[in-house]
Amino acid sequence: MNIDYLGHSGFLVETENAALLFDYYCGDISLVRQKAMDKPLYVFASHAHPDHFNPKIFSLAGGARTTKYLLSFDVRGNTSVPKESDVQFLDADRTYRIEGLGTVRTFVSTDEGVAFLVTTPDETLFHAGDLNWWDWPGEDPEWLSAQETVFKREIRKLEGVPIDAAFVVLDDRLEENFAKGMEFFLSACRPKYVLPMHFKAGSRAVNRFITHNRTGESVLLNTAKQTHWEIK
Repeated sequence: MNIDYLGHSGFLVETENAALLFDYYCGDISLVRQKAMDKPLYVFASHAHPDHFNPKIFSLAGGARTTKYLLSFDVRGNTSVPKESDVQFLDADRTYRIEGLGTVRTFVSTDEGVAFLVTTPDETLFHAGDLNWWDWPGEDPEWLSAQETVFKREIRKLEGVPIDAAFVVLDDRLEENFAKGMEFFLSACRPKYVLPMHFKAGSRAVNRFITHNRTGESVLLNTAKQTHWEIK
């Protein structure tokens, strides 16, 4: 499995049988075209926020490669979605069987849209989208309590699931609470590899987490310093 970090929450994953693009917002989208053309491409968008859904993804359709778009329900109705593209809109808290890929299970987000658990014949991938413990300093206590409740409920659904690679929020705009979501995720789940996302370029979030936190049995891939990994 090859993984390329494209920036923010965007990842390109190449497995033996397919290519998967998650939440493209910025970075070199031409990397997708460098993957073997006989591998189908599955393009995910967890929600409609512009830092997770960039209409440039539709430029990847056409040509010899089979391209399917798996978009959150809240992208439905967006005028940038071409009518001729192979698009499927996914609701939250559902499991879908996707031909040629496997299954996609969706989770309720604590912000907008969904999170994804993708299970292929060989790999299981989790992309959180904006599912995070958004413990903003100074926010309304009742709202914060609801955030915590929903986040923990959704993450506990993953307990015992063998995850190969997990893409999880680590956002230091939350100040001292920047790692609460990641910490809880790693206490409930045991992914082989975890890749932090949703931090700005130049952010110290990943290095702060590495310095002060443990990842247990999971290997943390430093997305602040590296953008490509080959995982055996």
